[in-house]
Amino acid sequence: MKKNRRFTTLLNFAITVVVFVLIKAVLAATGDNRAVTNLLTQVCYNIIMVASLNLVAGVLGELTLGHAGFMAVGAYSSAIFTSLVLPNQPWAFAIALIVGGVMAAFFSYLVGVPALRLQGDYLAIITLGFGEIIRVLINTVFAPWTGGGKKMFNIGLYTTFDNAFWIMVATIAVLYMLAWSRHGRAILAIRENAVAADTAGVPVTRYKTITFVIAGFFAGIAGGLYAHSVGVLDPAKFDYNTSIDFLVMAVFGGLGSYTGSVAAAAGLTVVQYLMASLVEYRQLAYALLLIAMMIFKPSGLLGVKEFSSERLLEKMIPAWKGFAAKMEKKLQRRRTNSIPPDIPSYEYDTGKYPVLEMKKLGIRFGGLHAAEDVNISIYEHEIVGLIGPNGAGKTTIFNLMTGVYMPTEGDIELMGKSIKGMPTYKITYEGISRTFQNIRLFKSMTVLENIKVAFQSRMYYTMLDGLLRDTYYDREENGCDERARELLRVFDMEDMAEWNANSLPYGLQRKLEICRAMATNPKLLLLDEPAAGMNPIETQELMETIRQIREKFGVTVLLIEHDMKLVMGICERIYVLNYGRIIAEGSPEEIRNNREVVAAYLGHAVEETQKEGA
Repeated sequence: MKKNRRFTTLLNFAITVVVFVLIKAVLAATGDNRAVTNLLTQVCYNIIMVASLNLVAGVLGELTLGHAGFMAVGAYSSAIFTSLVLPNQPWAFAIALIVGGVMAAFFSYLVGVPALRLQGDYLAIITLGFGEIIRVLINTVFAPWTGGGKKMFNIGLYTTFDNAFWIMVATIAVLYMLAWSRHGRAILAIRENAVAADTAGVPVTRYKTITFVIAGFFAGIAGGLYAHSVGVLDPAKFDYNTSIDFLVMAVFGGLGSYTGSVAAAAGLTVVQYLMASLVEYRQLAYALLLIAMMIFKPSGLLGVKEFSSERLLEKMIPAWKGFAAKMEKKLQRRRTNSIPPDIPSYEYDTGKYPVLEMKKLGIRFGGLHAAEDVNISIYEHEIVGLIGPNGAGKTTIFNLMTGVYMPTEGDIELMGKSIKGMPTYKITYEGISRTFQNIRLFKSMTVLENIKVAFQSRMYYTMLDGLLRDTYYDREENGCDERARELLRVFDMEDMAEWNANSLPYGLQRKLEICRAMATNPKLLLLDEPAAGMNPIETQELMETIRQIREKFGVTVLLIEHDMKLVMGICERIYVLNYGRIIAEGSPEEIRNNREVVAAYLGHAVEETQKEGA
């Protein structure tokens, strides 16, 4: 079952209160020294900036080079609100921060929608350009309100260490709770392997955009705190170098670790303050520090690790673990029925339609005809093989079926309904799931989490439910945990549920990928060379697994495979592809004796198979 975390949450809050009280005591001992107070306030909004950047660059895995631009939007929006809309009203500060966050989120959406659909480094280039465009707009179009190049003065000094600290705490808490939800799993899956996440039912572009907007919102909040801390805004402050400073902090702490973001932002902000009089040497020191980090600890201070008060106290106090377990039990909510992920009901006329039918399917890549006039029909509960020499277009056919490629000719029907043009995650929802020729697991996640990602399209609690940790969140997460363990039990992998996926032997990684595909509750399972790299014993176990899947789940299977023993031993029908065209179709015996197939592909392999089978 999913572990209850209420006592841990209360413990972390208590530790946070203690830290706050200690800092206030130190400030009181210094006579509330203004310089020290301002430095600590700066640490707080820098932590928010670095944590929000880490959400995109570390957790999502997308490089952005213009994060200071979103900070600028938040800073100027909130400053205009308190200076022009509701001047001299300290209570308006809270609203101004929200306004700054919303405006930054809006601009994040405008930038993210086109950029996040592209592959490679386009996001970094576009955000870099956005940061410069924002500065130009501040100096020109919005100059009547921002002061343009003359700076914006007389901004109310409403930011204090107290409110900056607790806003920073709330930000980190929200980002942590987001990570421990179905939405957080989806974001991590995209970072690990976007293609696999898509085929597991995760709407990749949507989640990339949501993540980018959330990061922009918190950058806007940080900008509002900054504006009302310094009282003066200069567009030059939000240039390319500022974005790089925040990126350096994120990399230094460890991309993917919020604890690292807190430590690096705090430490490097203090270093900047101490070296303020040595401006010419500060950039050199930064560069040397980053080079040393890349050489000696390329993953950053903490990599993807997080601080755990539980682990620390368990090491310091031997009896702590038992005490914590008792407290967790006392704070546990009254047991309610769990809500498992939906199991779809695929209803269609089996006498009229096959499970899947390709009609004159084809695709061109420029002048290359990768597939042409492909006609394949797969019926209820069949195990069908798709074979052919390397380069024949087999994986291309799988990519066409799963929406990775758009057909240029023909149509694909799933249970009588055309799926041509559907995005991959919707095709998964409609009933097709697949594995890959090269294993695509979410390797930094556990075996259990890999399975849970595949339930994404069958779970319904909202992001707000996840942040509030309400009863509906608990019920769905408990149901998800139970269903995932049941599925792992079917595949004899329940004992490995908490193992890291990357630590599994090769054969078990293949098995886990099939298990994850089955978690989407498909009607048709596509296996792309599932026996590749397996020894004879593992191949035999795979054959039994495929049969078990068909018998237990009533799934139809289409597999690509070069191991002729496996294909001939398990498939009821076989299609043979050569140069993008189907050249034969029939039973294993018919394919074995087809001269065109022998000439194109099987050759001596068939003769050896026949001798061994004799």
